[in-house]
Amino acid sequence: MPSLKKSNRGTSVASEFNQALQETPAFEPMRYTANYVRMAQDLMAALKEAGRLLPEKFDPDKQPWPPEAEEVNQRMEEMLKNYDNLAGCFKQFVQSAQAAGAGMGVTRQQ
Repeated sequence: MPSLKKSNRGTSVASEFNQALQETPAFEPMRYTANYVRMAQDLMAALKEAGRLLPEKFDPDKQPWPPEAEEVNQRMEEMLKNYDNLAGCFKQFVQSAQAAGAGMGVTRQQ
């Protein structure tokens, strides 16, 4: 049964690799850092995307988010739902970034 041997060998190699990673000094902090960097990259890309999708003269107190921008918001809220300090804040993050940019004279790119 060559396929069973190959399967067991693959499992063994994966197990050994995982064990080697676990024994690497600072593996866990590196893994967490890499995960947070990936999330930060996703968050910044979504910030740019949502900002581009909002109208030029957008008043969040008087207007709902356009459907395309709301989709970006929902995607980010799903990603952030397990982070109590961040969950529910993506819209405010985008709106604050736009206000800060406008205050500094930054023009929007379409």
